[in-house]
Amino acid sequence: MAQLKVIVNQLNRRRGPVADMSDKSNIIGTVPKGYVFESNFQITNMLGIWYADPDGYYYWGNGLLVVDEATSPNFRIENLPLHLPVSCRMGIDVSHYNEMLDWMEIKNAGISFTYIKTSEGAGSPDPEAGRHAAAAKQGGLRIGYYHFCRPDKRNGGTVANDANAEADDALSRMAVIPKADLPLVLDLEDSPPWDMPLQPAEYLEWIHTFIDRIRNDSGSDVMLYSRKSYLDVKLPSDHDLGKYKLWISNYSVKDCNKVICPVGWSDWAMWQYCEDGVVGNVSKLDINILKEQTLFLNEP
Repeated sequence: MAQLKVIVNQLNRRRGPVADMSDKSNIIGTVPKGYVFESNFQITNMLGIWYADPDGYYYWGNGLLVVDEATSPNFRIENLPLHLPVSCRMGIDVSHYNEMLDWMEIKNAGISFTYIKTSEGAGSPDPEAGRHAAAAKQGGLRIGYYHFCRPDKRNGGTVANDANAEADDALSRMAVIPKADLPLVLDLEDSPPWDMPLQPAEYLEWIHTFIDRIRNDSGSDVMLYSRKSYLDVKLPSDHDLGKYKLWISNYSVKDCNKVICPVGWSDWAMWQYCEDGVVGNVSKLDINILKEQTLFLNEP
């Protein structure tokens, strides 16, 4: 249960969230600056986060401050950021760089999911993906996969051919390992030794082509992982990728309310806030906060 405080002069009380602030049809009143209420439910739309009070009325999150948040007593995670989102889930991400982990210990510490590297570029599978996935599922965690992409023209000589080749490779890897409970993530980050720079329009084309291939095959959306500084340089400023969920990496901020998104996004679905975290007795982990509950594909 979160305690929230109004920090603007007055805030509209609504029957439900809206996609356009000019829509006044569901306003039933206002609350003044300093008004405090508790909420155990939130929803996110294109305008950001909305919080519901105990009576089921909604308030726009940009006018609120989370002043007190009760976190799960099962979280045995060191140095958690401030202002955890309501009902957030904690997760880690792993690759072949991680040794076999004590998944039961990780589960008992409050981690509920993990993202696992499945491939990099085309023709470079992560050799530990299947083993990590099976062990994590046996330990009671939900799983998802991420593909570390190499956007260039090396496969087939064109942007489209290269993106399709990488998407097909990722799909083939996932077909032979445990089924995912979360959408595939396209990992977008620089790697200078192999990087063949694409122009922003080409980079955007590559991403769209990859996503279309995955969606046409699996029927599910793709989430994007990256840093603000990287995407702001690589993408056109008027790109349309904000419709896809964002997994943002930022190790310098220690407050959930102060994470700044790349141009084109108004909010993040998941935040990787450290790369050397301690969970229970397991250390050196990438730790993530997931606040977008709809990402889970196969809820029990």
